[in-house]
Amino acid sequence: MGELSAAPIERSRKAFSMVLQAMQDPGTQRNLAQVLGVSESTVSRIKNEKLEDALALIYQLGFKVVDASRVCVDRSKYEAMVTIARAAMADEDTARRLIWEEEGA
Repeated sequence: MGELSAAPIERSRKAFSMVLQAMQDPGTQRNLAQVLGVSESTVSRIKNEKLEDALALIYQLGFKVVDASRVCVDRSKYEAMVTIARAAMADEDTARRLIWEEEGA
């Protein structure tokens, strides 16, 4: 099932899995505890007892969690860019110039 058609709860579960995976790196829970000013056991309790529900709430409200390295754009602007790119790639001459021309040519 595509990311756009998945129900909010399914997307929140995927986000939960990604967050848990990010927390697997050694020292992450210790660092989180230090930054939050709580104990490691508090971070562990949040992770095990509250995180999944918090993410479900976020997704039900229409928000999402993304990796900090991602760039988010307005959906209508994204769709416009996709339409333009698709049209450019459909034109054989344009596609050839985009793919085969060397830089500076």
